[in-house]
Amino acid sequence: MGLCACTQQPVADVGNGRYALLAVSASGGYAGSHEEAIERANDYCGRFHQQAVIDGFDDRPQLGPQGEHTSSVVFICAAPRALRF
Repeated sequence: MGLCACTQQPVADVGNGRYALLAVSASGGYAGSHEEAIERANDYCGRFHQQAVIDGFDDRPQLGPQGEHTSSVVFICAAPRALRF
């Protein structure tokens, strides 16, 4: 995980094989909350031996009471891509 103090929110099933989660990062700006969201999405999909495919981010324009940045992400879980050489 990156250098952030992040708040964990549950992953929500939003239908049609899509999931959403909210990531909060006290440091790193929106890049920090995006990194946290991607890591958590991949952790979630990894439980099913899959990887996250990000559909999009939604960044909240206002900062939290401690100056934290908040982003939500929508993603699907898909089979990992095979590396071919």
